[in-house]
Amino acid sequence: MLTDSLASDGVVATWNEVVRPVLTAVAARWQLSGAGVEVEHLLNECVLAAFVRATPLVTVGRNHRPVLLACMPEERHNLPLYPLAAELAQRGVVVRQLGAALPMDALAAAVRRTAPSAVVLWAQLPRYADPGVISALPRTRQQVRVFVGGPGWTRGVVTAPAERVADLAAAVDAVEAAVT
Repeated sequence: MLTDSLASDGVVATWNEVVRPVLTAVAARWQLSGAGVEVEHLLNECVLAAFVRATPLVTVGRNHRPVLLACMPEERHNLPLYPLAAELAQRGVVVRQLGAALPMDALAAAVRRTAPSAVVLWAQLPRYADPGVISALPRTRQQVRVFVGGPGWTRGVVTAPAERVADLAAAVDAVEAAVT
């Protein structure tokens, strides 16, 4: 079903109209009854695999420097970074995923090493939306655009130079515009 939806409707529509509602329903069931966490884990694995398959390998991108996608330190909910990576890659943008719960020193090392054109930092939960991480990113010779996304940032403080992106479509558009 995910493969069919990705092929017919695209990444953003599949995420918003298929995956998110199902994940929300499964999570609500788990919160109410305490049962079904295995369903949520299985669903996460299926969704991850589908979006990885939908992510083309971009060898010559429209951006000269990669976009880094990472979760905030200690944030383990990295699933939303996969549709972001898939949609950006489909638009010819080179992306490097750094995954879940990336320690701050590793994030700083990755920024120094790759001199990315942009960094997207995901926080699912408010306790992980730490503006100190933004200000601790190393300065590079070339400008790095910083974007923060996820419900964890909804009420949190977003310090300059970071920009908040509200949803998947906004994140894709903002990152693509910033790096191409």
